Amino acid sequence: MAIHAHFASDLDRPTADLLRGTGIKVSQSALTELPTLATSAWKAPDVLLLDLRGRSGLPAALATIRRLHPAMGVVLLASELDPTLLLEAMRAGVSEVVTEPLTAANLMDGIKRVAGERVPMQVGQVFGFVGAKGGVGTTTVAVNVATALAMSARGLGEMDRVLIIDLHPVGGDAAVFTGVEPRFSVLDAFENMHRLDRSLFKTLVSEAAPHTDLLASTDTGSVSFDRERVQRLLTFAAETYRFTVVDMPRSEPVILDALDQMTTIFIVANQELATVKSAGRLAARLRERYGSEKVRTVLSRSDREADIGRGDVEKAVRSSVAHTFPSDYRLALHALNAGRPVVLDNHNELSASFKRFAASLSGPGRDTERPKSAGLIGRLMSVGK
Repeated sequence: MAIHAHFASDLDRPTADLLRGTGIKVSQSALTELPTLATSAWKAPDVLLLDLRGRSGLPAALATIRRLHPAMGVVLLASELDPTLLLEAMRAGVSEVVTEPLTAANLMDGIKRVAGERVPMQVGQVFGFVGAKGGVGTTTVAVNVATALAMSARGLGEMDRVLIIDLHPVGGDAAVFTGVEPRFSVLDAFENMHRLDRSLFKTLVSEAAPHTDLLASTDTGSVSFDRERVQRLLTFAAETYRFTVVDMPRSEPVILDALDQMTTIFIVANQELATVKSAGRLAARLRERYGSEKVRTVLSRSDREADIGRGDVEKAVRSSVAHTFPSDYRLALHALNAGRPVVLDNHNELSASFKRFAASLSGPGRDTERPKSAGLIGRLMSVGK
């Protein structure tokens, strides 16, 4: 079967003709149209060729495209081997760069390497938790689910650490719930996004629980969010951690529009009328943006005697409730004051409920695979070893 390559360029028709002359099936678009391809509905080719001649960096949409289509190879076309571009490409998981002069032979070499020599690489899952209303226990759920995920994966390797990201613009409570006094925050990650790698990231996170890292919210100044930086942070997290749990506000439209990389978005609700109505509106908004399969609802502080039952919540959100967490106010308050996640203690129903929910998220077969080839960047990195 012929290789299908998609050529994205703002410059060059002759290169597309050169590709067609090799017998490759070629589709084409302008680089400016790349954001329209950043959707799961796009029928991805075997290889995406990005013509970066005349450009100084990678297109922002590439991170989302790679997340949504991990089996697709990527080849960059560049005027020269610029070290900054090579480093950015390596961090984005792109291994192949072809430089001028472009010939049918060197184009085919690059395409065949990423199309035919791909090795599976695990990509972690990202779960987001957003409260339908303030005070519903979103941070409690996020912190305890993350800790439970880490408990099940503990000791299996560096990739099996779990990350909590507190995306509240200022004064998020994940650090309080875990008893951590972080030195750095999400703000520092965003300000250093251009040079973010695993070594730097280790200095920005704090250990919140066994095998669990926290990238905290800032306490010193509000973060100005933008869609590209949020997407790049979530992509980096998925490439670095087996599980990432994100505690996020419902009041930041930029964040809610940047969640393409997430495996599942959970709306946290309880059995209070205003909250249920808000959950219904939020669920409709997120389903319109991301589809029904990605948006779920969980019920916190469940009360069997409440006027509003589980069925009423399901009618409001127009889907089934994925999980119900029991109410235990005294235990939750004690855990908060101690800075110790509830799930670290056994012999209570709330802890057991968090563990059951985490087990449902970490079941077998949930991880995806990402291609990685020993392309030009890999060969350059191995020189002299």
